[in-house]
Amino acid sequence: MNNVQSAIVVGLLLLGICAADAELEGRIVGGVDASNYIAKYVVQLRRRHSTNSAYAQTCGGSVLDSRTIVTAAHCVYNRQAADFLVVAGTENRAGMDGIVVRVEQLIPHENYNATTTDNDIALVIVSPPLPLSDASRIGAIVAVTEQPPVGAVASISGWGYTQEGGLSSNKLQQVQVPLVDSVQCQKTYYWRPISEAMLCAGLPEGGKDACQGDSGGPLTVNNQLVGIVSWGEGCARPNTPGVYANVAHFTDWIDKQRATYA
Repeated sequence: MNNVQSAIVVGLLLLGICAADAELEGRIVGGVDASNYIAKYVVQLRRRHSTNSAYAQTCGGSVLDSRTIVTAAHCVYNRQAADFLVVAGTENRAGMDGIVVRVEQLIPHENYNATTTDNDIALVIVSPPLPLSDASRIGAIVAVTEQPPVGAVASISGWGYTQEGGLSSNKLQQVQVPLVDSVQCQKTYYWRPISEAMLCAGLPEGGKDACQGDSGGPLTVNNQLVGIVSWGEGCARPNTPGVYANVAHFTDWIDKQRATYA
């Protein structure tokens, strides 16, 4: 039995019968079922709340390379690596048909601000490395170095709430929304700064959005990672875009961390 197979067995034993807590169930608002063959880079972060508790899906993430997952800082901030597992290669939220690996290190951005949710990005280093191949249904995604233009159509993927209050789905969901001008977004969130480390996306009429449980998951344009699900006011409300960590803003930080830890 190789290291990856051993990790799968250990992970499945740890997972046990861990259907996620009701408050963590759900899916993208206004989305449709997404195939893991298309979104091969999307993974789940499953966390236990105590040593003896089961692991439950809490956030999403994206594969940058075989050892590096990028997610939101608020998903891992002030938490222990030993309390997380990463599940890749499946669209099933509570399934055991994916590759399960342990988390070796959590690297939230050193300037993450929990009050304003600024610099809401983190890397998760896994061990053993994920097998990136067609057979494993796991693949890496390229992170953009330049922010796409306003109006570009972006895709959000995740297992979060289907609406405020939450209806559950075990299948990975995906929905498309356009990128929104940051100045206009700031007018919506006049009480909270929209920094250069953030970007916004959503429809004026609402109805499509990320929601609780989607945190840390990917916002992509042309199959490249442009944002990380971060925060918002409610879910899919009219004239209330979602806010994402702006991946292009963190190019140098990501490269530095990967060179140091990966």
